[in-house]
Amino acid sequence: MKALAYDAVMAPLGWVGLNAARRQLVDGLSGRVLEVGAGTGLALPGYPDTVTSVTAVDVDLGALLRARARRSGVALLQADAQALPFPDASFDAVVSSLVFCCVDAPATALAEVGRVLRPGGELRLLEHVRATSPVVALAQDLLTPAWHRLSGGCRLNRDTFRLVENAGFRIIRREQRLGGVGEFILAQRP
Repeated sequence: MKALAYDAVMAPLGWVGLNAARRQLVDGLSGRVLEVGAGTGLALPGYPDTVTSVTAVDVDLGALLRARARRSGVALLQADAQALPFPDASFDAVVSSLVFCCVDAPATALAEVGRVLRPGGELRLLEHVRATSPVVALAQDLLTPAWHRLSGGCRLNRDTFRLVENAGFRIIRREQRLGGVGEFILAQRP
């Protein structure tokens, strides 16, 4: 999805709670933070002053150009979550919002996140996920092929929580929202 269109689609969702959820996602962070899939930088203004550095990556250069205006002092880099160009243990925390539904190889991307996180570092995700209700999950399964093509790769039915668990992260907290189709995942690298 093009950067300008993405911002237009996200604006009403921000008004009804997504902006607050993004602020909650970064609240209390400190140290060196990597934001994976930063897009147009909608989460960047919410980072607290306790964060010493923010590096934001995205595959879409146009989105990163829009992100530049949202917060000064952020290192912006075009990069893929599946091949992060950073040394091992470079960051104290990794944050991602509505990204892992679009990553082609999420297990690879989560392995990369684990690699660049320092031991004990935090992973914070805000994702829409496969519903807990079998009826809603079936609807997601049926809608995902068309939605994937229309949205630029999003999969409505991805079980991100299981992917994070299977990647070896220690789950600290899981908060399901929106009837089980959205969730915060807070995890730690062992």
